[in-house]
Amino acid sequence: MKRILFLLLVSNIFNCTMSAQHSIVLKGIAKKAYDSIPSLGSILVWQKNKIVCEEYFNGANDSTSFKVKSVTKSVVSALAGIANDYNLLPDLKTPVFSLFPEYATDFTKTQNIGFIELIKSNDSLKRLITLRDLMTMQTGYLWDDNSPLSSRVFNSSSDPVRSTLDLPFEDLPGTKFKYCTPATHVVGVVVSKSIKGNLKEFADTALFKPIGVTITSWYNDPLGRTMGGTELSMKATDMIKFGLLYLNDGKVNGKQIISKSWISESTSEQVVLHEWDVLPGANGYGYFWWRRKTNGHQAFVASGYGGQLICVIPDLQMVVVTTCFVDERNRGRSEIKRLHGFIDKIVKVSK
Repeated sequence: MKRILFLLLVSNIFNCTMSAQHSIVLKGIAKKAYDSIPSLGSILVWQKNKIVCEEYFNGANDSTSFKVKSVTKSVVSALAGIANDYNLLPDLKTPVFSLFPEYATDFTKTQNIGFIELIKSNDSLKRLITLRDLMTMQTGYLWDDNSPLSSRVFNSSSDPVRSTLDLPFEDLPGTKFKYCTPATHVVGVVVSKSIKGNLKEFADTALFKPIGVTITSWYNDPLGRTMGGTELSMKATDMIKFGLLYLNDGKVNGKQIISKSWISESTSEQVVLHEWDVLPGANGYGYFWWRRKTNGHQAFVASGYGGQLICVIPDLQMVVVTTCFVDERNRGRSEIKRLHGFIDKIVKVSK
């Protein structure tokens, strides 16, 4: 018995020493990331059952909220999943335009408008887009998320949903991946319609409160509809909690918040994607979730402009969160690629 107790004591001491050394190494990687990325706000790492690294920079702390940009899209994916679990979300094969009869074109009033055949052709294509096409970024729209003109047109629209559904096409819907923020806003409004309520209020009740998160800022569009594609603010610790929900197959404290089947489906390879400029090791896209390999480990990622990341790595029981301040120090999309390089370093020393 004494020998067993001695061995247990030695084992505990060894594990504590290794854990402390691991923490020091992770802290060093975070510091190097800050040296490379002046706009860095935080790096947090959760592994197995605890936070093993929590580093803040540029005056940030655990109370600092960051605009997480397109991480918002992955939150909308979660809300769509919850609505689906409630049997409220339309089937993903549903043509989106059928859910917005208020935007139907009355061609009897457009006969004297120029390019009427082109308008009718565009109308027939937009009736083909399904909810799944929007959620997998296969809209077929003639759109460039990185174009200042595209962003200006969308952001200045008095009705962003109508503007999105009226976009011209360059491909047949459902055939080609092309990143499109307006698509996510439409999905957010579809979820709102399906639950017959406000998207943020639904999020607060069905998602955020159960995982212990309080959201104080999430912008609306000009018609008062919660922005589906962006403009949510979260603390880094909130992002960890959201990532843990996915790591734990939709459960928190033993309660199923999102069905395991939706977690699996939405993070699986719904679209073949072997290359993306700011996502090294890309291997597919789900429902507003990116997929990549990091040191041989499958990860799925919620990714926002300027370096807002939630990286979930199931087989390491790990969640890595990064945030950045989007200001004059931030180099935009390139920060995402840089941070994935540092996430690779974190994974390498955490096996």
